[in-house]
Amino acid sequence: MQTEMFDIVNYDVWGDLVKKWARDPKTRPATIAEFQKQLNDYGVIATFPRAFTEINFIQPSYKDGTLLIKLPDADVLAETEKALMGSANYPLPLFYTDDMKDSNLENDTPDGRLLFHSKRVGEYTIKFCG
Repeated sequence: MQTEMFDIVNYDVWGDLVKKWARDPKTRPATIAEFQKQLNDYGVIATFPRAFTEINFIQPSYKDGTLLIKLPDADVLAETEKALMGSANYPLPLFYTDDMKDSNLENDTPDGRLLFHSKRVGEYTIKFCG
């Protein structure tokens, strides 16, 4: 059985919320209920494959000289590799195909780059290797 992931429909809105939390730790939710409320209030469309009970924010500092490497869950890694050896495709969020053309942004303007950045920050924040 393939592990289902927490997923986002509108990565740009999610990414903007993540950036807010990164810039101002006081705005971060302390509970799953507060997290869900912020998602709703901000207009983030998310799917939850399971009931999460806790939330934990990790924000490394590049100034302290520590390299933080987030490793994938070994079971999820094995499940994904097995699925990829079969008929499963490798899913990417749709914004890559929507926003990219030949590895360049379709809308390569300052606003377009910031929008794509929000989407990437959002994706990076919730996806884990697997």
